Amino acid sequence: MNRAEQLAVLSSAAADQWGLVTTAQAKELGMNAVQVLRLTEAGLLEHVSRGVYLLSAGGMPQHLDIKAAWLRLQPGEFAWNRPPGHPMSGVVSHASACQLHGLGDIPAPDVEITVPRRRTTNEPFVRLRTAPLDPKEITVVDGLPVTTATRTITDLLKVKADGGHIGGVIAEAERRGLITVDDLAEHVQPYARRYGLKATAAGSDLIDHLVAQAGESLRRQEVDRASQEGFNAAVHLLAEHPDLATALAHSRPRDIKEARDETAALLGMRLSDLHRLPHPNPITTGKAAVLKALQDIDQQLNEPSPALTELMRKLRQPNPALTEALRALKQLDPAVLRSLQQAGALSPAARKALKIVGPSTSSRQLPPSAASMSTQDDNPGDHPPGGEDTD
Repeated sequence: MNRAEQLAVLSSAAADQWGLVTTAQAKELGMNAVQVLRLTEAGLLEHVSRGVYLLSAGGMPQHLDIKAAWLRLQPGEFAWNRPPGHPMSGVVSHASACQLHGLGDIPAPDVEITVPRRRTTNEPFVRLRTAPLDPKEITVVDGLPVTTATRTITDLLKVKADGGHIGGVIAEAERRGLITVDDLAEHVQPYARRYGLKATAAGSDLIDHLVAQAGESLRRQEVDRASQEGFNAAVHLLAEHPDLATALAHSRPRDIKEARDETAALLGMRLSDLHRLPHPNPITTGKAAVLKALQDIDQQLNEPSPALTELMRKLRQPNPALTEALRALKQLDPAVLRSLQQAGALSPAARKALKIVGPSTSSRQLPPSAASMSTQDDNPGDHPPGGEDTD
């Protein structure tokens, strides 16, 4: 193979290995050490670690030292032939796993890899740890097998890494959803005594202790604190501004989402966060108390006002003066009433009232023809003789 062909062969393999290739892999592809050396001298390959080369045109990959160390554990096998948890290649763990996950700022001077059975290495900055791993404790990050966040934290506690650093890892992992506190608590409880707590302390106590050492806080603690502050502010605000409670009680947004948004805006509470809390807590009880108080306000506002009720009762009572005026109007000659109607002097309400009010003593003395004309329909004077319609 000429130089171009050699480079093409190596590039095809390195493309799926972060631009890296080992001397043993190059041999598997039909190349010898001399050819690899000449490509390096020509600047087409770069020697990055013992027996590991980088194609110069590919750029420098992230976490190069970890990837090179992982390739060297099984130098003749290509990365795509090593499934996660392969018994020979191992799994990146401990502080190196934190680097790959991007968790915390724990120091990682060595590349740490967990293997299922005891192995040795001559590499000065590679540390092999022997421990069995369940497949559920292995994930893949950037093409590398890595211990999960929960297993990584447990491993760090087991080797008694700095508590503050572990607390930072826990806080970051919890914020990013890589762990659940309840699940992690079950795994870390046996290490409570190592970090100054009683042996009977719960795993959650150890987690809170470590996170506090790091000067961090868990997302659920932040939600609790923000909700408590919002609740206190809401109570103070409602006490100072009863009109705000009235507006909230009578608010009727179009849908549930708008109702929650409006309530959150008025109370300054993150209600959506409260609904996502994994366990009941005092804040939800406080929220329920506020909403119950607002429901009571709503009920009181919807009850009839005594003053309004009395006013309506008086309005429903007959007005003697108005009744007498209507009766006097009804005593007029039907022709006069018709003229008033045609002239627009009688409103529909007045015409209807004329029908409702009973006849006076004098109205009953009207001639039969006049009396019949004045009561022939609801609207006296609307229809002229002969049934003709008028405008």
